[in-house]
Amino acid sequence: MDLFNKLFKNQLGNDNVFPKEGDDGIVTIENDKIISDGNHGIYSCEVNLNDLQYAYIVIGQNNLVSLFLFDYHQNYIPVNYKGFKKVYETLSSRFKFDDAAFFENINKKEKFKKVIWRKQQSPTYQILATGYNDYAVGFEIQSPRKQFINWNTTYSELEKSEHVFFQKSPYNQNILKFKYPIRIGNILLNDFGSYFDNKRKDVAVLNFYTHCFDNLGTDRSYNDLKETLKRDLNFDDKNYGYERDDQKNIHFDLKGINLSICYTYDSDWLFNGGYTSLSIENRREYPELLLDIDYEKRLTISEALVFDKKVGIPIDYKRHVRIKRRPKKISEVFNESAVIWVDRENEKIGFSSNEFAQVFSTNEIESFCVQNVLPAKGSGGAYLEIVLNNGKHNYAIFNQACSFFDAYAEQIEKLTGKKLVFAEAYHDC
Repeated sequence: MDLFNKLFKNQLGNDNVFPKEGDDGIVTIENDKIISDGNHGIYSCEVNLNDLQYAYIVIGQNNLVSLFLFDYHQNYIPVNYKGFKKVYETLSSRFKFDDAAFFENINKKEKFKKVIWRKQQSPTYQILATGYNDYAVGFEIQSPRKQFINWNTTYSELEKSEHVFFQKSPYNQNILKFKYPIRIGNILLNDFGSYFDNKRKDVAVLNFYTHCFDNLGTDRSYNDLKETLKRDLNFDDKNYGYERDDQKNIHFDLKGINLSICYTYDSDWLFNGGYTSLSIENRREYPELLLDIDYEKRLTISEALVFDKKVGIPIDYKRHVRIKRRPKKISEVFNESAVIWVDRENEKIGFSSNEFAQVFSTNEIESFCVQNVLPAKGSGGAYLEIVLNNGKHNYAIFNQACSFFDAYAEQIEKLTGKKLVFAEAYHDC
């Protein structure tokens, strides 16, 4: 055994190097998992060691020293928990922690963080020499017979491709992944995906993302991507993004497609992940999705309730299929007023405010609920909710100031023939 290893073994074998273990909590390793159990639940967590991405020594408020472990979740393990010494030695042996940095800083008395280990990543991106200029059109799957995907491709169309598969994210989200690298302009990406949790499937995919690692896990990835995009897209430095000590971010508008790159450094609240996040957001409008021509032609107004003030209504039609434009007949009769109308001929109940509307079949609606949120730290509010008869959660249809809908409760019941109840109010904290 060489001198360094002897000294290292002696250092870790010296109980005085570690803080005295107390009774605030206990930490153990079981089956590739760290289980930390704080007496008051504050630092209780489970860490999946197979997913470990990086580790830090962190000194937070009240000089609390913790081992910070990121397995796609943030986990703080106080160094004075019973069993910490054994856990740390096991981790250090397995992952080759920077023990010198850990012990050098363990007795500091001010806020501090320092990385002591980072997973070695293979590069996940490549800058191509070929002069493609199709950034605003879409991306190309690098399958044996390459397939080009337009940014306007819908969820339902994309999920039918033979070149995709699905997996769950560490946060249990449904993720669409590609079996082959994809090309965006002159950038080749090895691990491109989309959160496939949008309830509406007939709309263009709204988001794609990837993490771009260089071979050392540094901000070189950000600089590589930035310079390529600036060159290819004739970028003007003055108008897009920011570059601060804690984070660098720059974005590009590709005819309604927003491409952004972001690199995060260590700061009071953030950790250096070692990668550049590249994301695509589809901000294009698809007004045809707002049309319900068939119902607009048949719409009749049997009775209606007009509100004396404007009220809010959900407007994100790209995520919710029920959201449509305000029917022309409603505007002709009620101008711009917020309104609930009953259409007995078609067995419908409609809700409209501003430029938008939603229509439900009468037999879909079990009842109504008013949820008041009392002003506290926030300004509070009130929500008129539909309780659907499918047993799922309430569906907020209108919003206004706290208690606004109270005065309309009896009128809503009489108009719709549906019961209205008041949920227990809570403070906007």
